[in-house]
Amino acid sequence: MPDRPSPCVAWIMRKPRSLGNFSIETSYRTMGDAWPQDSPRPDVHTASRFTSGILDRIAIWREVRQLGHAVLHITGDIHFAAIGLRYKPVVLTIHDLGMLDEGSALKRRLKRWFWLTLPLRSCDRLIAVSETTRHDILRRTHYPEDRIQVIPSVISPTFRKRATEPSHPTSRVLHIGLADNKNLEQHARALAGLEVHLRIIGEPSSDQIAMLDGHGIDFSTASKLSEEELQEEYAAADVLLFCSTLEGYGMPIIEAQTIGVPVVTSDRSPMRETAGDGAVLANPDDADSIREAVLRVLNEGGLRMELVAKGQVNAAACSAERSAQLHAELYRALMPAG
Repeated sequence: MPDRPSPCVAWIMRKPRSLGNFSIETSYRTMGDAWPQDSPRPDVHTASRFTSGILDRIAIWREVRQLGHAVLHITGDIHFAAIGLRYKPVVLTIHDLGMLDEGSALKRRLKRWFWLTLPLRSCDRLIAVSETTRHDILRRTHYPEDRIQVIPSVISPTFRKRATEPSHPTSRVLHIGLADNKNLEQHARALAGLEVHLRIIGEPSSDQIAMLDGHGIDFSTASKLSEEELQEEYAAADVLLFCSTLEGYGMPIIEAQTIGVPVVTSDRSPMRETAGDGAVLANPDDADSIREAVLRVLNEGGLRMELVAKGQVNAAACSAERSAQLHAELYRALMPAG
């Protein structure tokens, strides 16, 4: 380990893939651009490898231990990099913990040990992106509550309200993500028989395509999008359908609200808190509830206008400047004296 740490903070980032919507990287890049002038801006250290296996994880863990910064902040996903870092202050941002409940009993136990139990032993502070994530941390661990701070993620400043609403012969419903929690099958059940086009961001599996065909869904897909292309997909949508069953925060809600897209999301934490008053809420486990919410948005012009207006207000409250200031204050409290 280094003998003399440099007087600054390192943001430790996972290695990004070539294209895609990476909310962690976007959030911290945006905060960096809004960083308070009276605080040194953190350095960014990007992991040299993808987390494709045990050897890659060991290599990432070793390179993090060589960093000479006064405070190390692991910004998400690669929690294991915190293991054993007891010789200097460590901050870890936790976005969600749902993946700990996936897989066999052995796999769940190993993930819990190396992704939560061991890393938290080295962490001086945790950042949770929502109250839901904070409560989940407390439910799963004995980590001190007073050392967990909620700081929401922020979106790229390039997101802007669209100039005009889309005009399609058939209403376009936007669905983002294909993990199980993104609830594609329940969305398909809800849209079955409606004259809508489902635009899916992601690459559906053969089973998912068969399921969509079985429900008679008119759909198309797009994947590996740049940030600009993703914004174009939002701008072309009549409604974002985001009745996810599990999220740490629900970034697509804020992205859609910023662009001016009406949102249908889950009447479940953290989605309802993230959406504020700018969404119609539905039961993510009930296709009829989702269907009713979508039809209200598509058929009631006054409601759409209200959702867009309230969504803009809600999204504006997710300030990059505020999140950057909270991070800077946290680092100052941890910075070694002198």
